[in-house]
Amino acid sequence: MRFTRRQFLVASGAAIPARLLAAPTPVTPSRDAAVSATIAPRPTPGSSLPWHQRLRRVGQVNFNERDPLTLDVEAWADYWASLQVDAVLVSVTGILAFYPSDVPFHRRSKFLGDRDLFGACTAAAKKRGLRVVARMSPDLAWDDALAPHPEWFMRDAQGGFLAHNEEPHLYRTCMFSPYFTEHTVAIMREINARYDVDALYTNGWPPLGSLPVCSCDACRKLAPPNTVEYWEQFTDRCVELWKLYDGVAKEKKPDNLYYANLGGGIRATPNLVRLAATCEWFNCDNQGRGGDATPIWGAAQQGRVATAVMKNRTITNVIGAYSTGGSPRWRNSAKSREESEIWMDEIAASGMTIWYHWAGAQAGLGEDQRWQEIGRRYLDWHARHDRHYVRRRSIANIGVVMGQRTHLFHTPPGEGRMAEFVDGLYSALLEGRHFFDFVHEDELALENIRRYSVLLLPNIAWLSDRQCQQLRDYVAAGGSLMASFETALFDETGRRRANSGLADLFNIESVGPVAAPNGNGFYARIEQPHEIVRGFDHTNWLPGGFYRVPIKAAGPPVLSVVPAYTAYPPELSYDPVGKTDGPAVIAREQGNARLLYFAGDVERTAWRSGNTDFSRLLRNSIAWLTRGSSPVTVMGDGVVECFAWETEPGFALHVLNYTNPNMHRGWLRQFYPIGEQRVRMELPAGRRVTRIELLRSERDVPFRQTGATIEFTLPQVVDYEVAALYA
Repeated sequence: MRFTRRQFLVASGAAIPARLLAAPTPVTPSRDAAVSATIAPRPTPGSSLPWHQRLRRVGQVNFNERDPLTLDVEAWADYWASLQVDAVLVSVTGILAFYPSDVPFHRRSKFLGDRDLFGACTAAAKKRGLRVVARMSPDLAWDDALAPHPEWFMRDAQGGFLAHNEEPHLYRTCMFSPYFTEHTVAIMREINARYDVDALYTNGWPPLGSLPVCSCDACRKLAPPNTVEYWEQFTDRCVELWKLYDGVAKEKKPDNLYYANLGGGIRATPNLVRLAATCEWFNCDNQGRGGDATPIWGAAQQGRVATAVMKNRTITNVIGAYSTGGSPRWRNSAKSREESEIWMDEIAASGMTIWYHWAGAQAGLGEDQRWQEIGRRYLDWHARHDRHYVRRRSIANIGVVMGQRTHLFHTPPGEGRMAEFVDGLYSALLEGRHFFDFVHEDELALENIRRYSVLLLPNIAWLSDRQCQQLRDYVAAGGSLMASFETALFDETGRRRANSGLADLFNIESVGPVAAPNGNGFYARIEQPHEIVRGFDHTNWLPGGFYRVPIKAAGPPVLSVVPAYTAYPPELSYDPVGKTDGPAVIAREQGNARLLYFAGDVERTAWRSGNTDFSRLLRNSIAWLTRGSSPVTVMGDGVVECFAWETEPGFALHVLNYTNPNMHRGWLRQFYPIGEQRVRMELPAGRRVTRIELLRSERDVPFRQTGATIEFTLPQVVDYEVAALYA
């Protein structure tokens, strides 16, 4: 829908009352919101922490417009209380009001009548000792506001308003507009004035997936979309609004707070380090897999991203109990129990708090009630072991650098997204059963990274001079480094360097543009014995990659480049060159540091091709860099992901079993248990273990401790096992 200037001038609209933009004054709650008695939220482990850091479980039913007609509020509250959640999300919302709002253009649900659904649910939750988070959605508004408030909305390049892709009467609001600083604030203050809430939350903002592209009058004054300069302005605005909303939340009570919808993994839209300096609560809206080829570890990887920037502060991850995924979608149908449980396993194991979510209450909390039993079964178990999820620090010896700028702005040559470089490396790390953390590119100061013996840089193409120097300092202090392909070939603005910013570390020199293949990958000839080629018997060469950066280096390489050549017809499929002196891999040592550089797009090619030689080469490389040392080793069959944490009672080892035919596509149908997993763990000096309890099996296991080394066996892992070490 597009309006002419004349239509704007003719149209009339109501202004937001000044009382809703000012600090709140109490108003009389509605009939449904009356509370006869309030029970204080039940205590949880770590009681000296802020209340939101003591959350172990969160629940949400995302209301739809018809819910005011049919929702049994007491049954809704009883269900969440039965799951022993600590907080519930209740819809405000911003798109449709579920309470009798007086804010202009905050459209009430047409089924609301004289009811106050938000107030009733808030009162019912409080009676059961639950914290209440007011959920809002500032990303969309109705077309009746277009004429009186055209400044609220996003525009395309021709000046037209941007409609929602499923509901033609809803339009996208612009975060640089007064909609966010005035209208949204008015709703927040109205909620503060009327209801006993503990936090304010915005869904749909900041935007997920990609940076917004808007041509409204405000945005035309900004840097061009999808540039680093715009990203910095976008992050500035995110921080500004976050502080504004948090200040509004704290007008209610000093320990209230605001938080927003984040997630998106490494491709999160705001600068995560900058935002983490402001936000107290990081929510990951990573609700589950769909039917596409999505790896099973999606929630665990998101947990690694969030913990990298939030450290030990509040992190939640939404698990959608409904049929998550792309098109088609069924928002009111449950997905398989196994798929829901493995996602909750990953959330818990990776250091996040489970946020269990369903869309649409309806009568009896939905026509499909399977989700209720899935949640009750899992969260009842989880609640019995709360103390073991109070984490203090991760136990890992490898840091994987996540380049947020590279992932947002860099398009690597050839097919495949930047995410595939991480997926290929991630898969190799799991196969090697390594213990690793993610490290944000803006936190490479030596005091942050010296705890890791190895840093891995999967094609971190954009690095500043300062970041390159920080990596040199790390190597000078004895840290080992692995990098690939275009790493540090560009500065932090995307300007290409003549040579990699880390060329001096690897003693290499770029000698041309990225080499494009003829449709086939290049080969890597084994030139000398080395630990990274261990196990490659009876062959002189290996698959090398698809694209590569041509380099030269002093001394003989471990692997040299055999350029790509014809694959079909087979009569012409032979190497016309024979041998080159172009290195495919550089391996060198500098003091106590070991350095490894792959000239090719090895991680991405490993992921796209599925070739087992790449997996072995990457695993061998990581083993060489770590010198085969790890703070924890887990030996046994199966595909697993492992986390280890220092906890309040001692330590906890989490083992996630991904061994499943649906590991990369579709939902899990059933679990495939794996047998004995033999564990060896190095403890800090002076720590003695008195007991090891398996939390999923709910049984103790024998162990042996010799000095600082403890050994024990997990008899079986179905989907997930946690070994709790009391020390």
